[in-house]
Amino acid sequence: MTPSRIMEVGMEFWASKTLLTAFKMGLFTHLANGELSGKEIQEKLNLHDRSLFDFLDTLVALGFLNSSGLKENATYSNSEDSNLFLDKNKPSYIGGILEMSNNRLYPFWNNLEEALLTGKPQNETKNGGKPLFEAIYADENRLREFIHGMSGVQIGNFMKLARDIDFSKYDTRMMHLTGPASAIIAVK
Repeated sequence: MTPSRIMEVGMEFWASKTLLTAFKMGLFTHLANGELSGKEIQEKLNLHDRSLFDFLDTLVALGFLNSSGLKENATYSNSEDSNLFLDKNKPSYIGGILEMSNNRLYPFWNNLEEALLTGKPQNETKNGGKPLFEAIYADENRLREFIHGMSGVQIGNFMKLARDIDFSKYDTRMMHLTGPASAIIAVK
């Protein structure tokens, strides 16, 4: 018996916050154009020297980046998954849900104990605010982030639908929503 699984789960927020921070800073989109040195990444993201290589090498250890070389001589590139799903310029981008998780959902989870003890919601309604969706729709930036988040969750389904359904017998129309997702309207 070891406490390793307990420690792993108890500290998983370290890995989560590392990924969410790299994503929020646009690291994966910068690396979509090709590998960069640590110093080039530092300049693009305006990072401090102190934790630069710890941050990048943690992303390598977590499987989100690839690297060759060490420290000042290292170059970094996206892993296959990061390149496909975390580059904001690709239609397969799922980062909207990560953005919403980082900016909106992550702070709510800090109040899980309070929610369990009181039964009160720990979202926008917590302090007598508007109902959840009314609050989301009242703020254009929050609504945009929510739509991008939901698009990120559904993009795989949209891609599969587009591959698997023969739309040739329909008069199809594509409507671009915010973000990478598109709605398909099929009319006979």
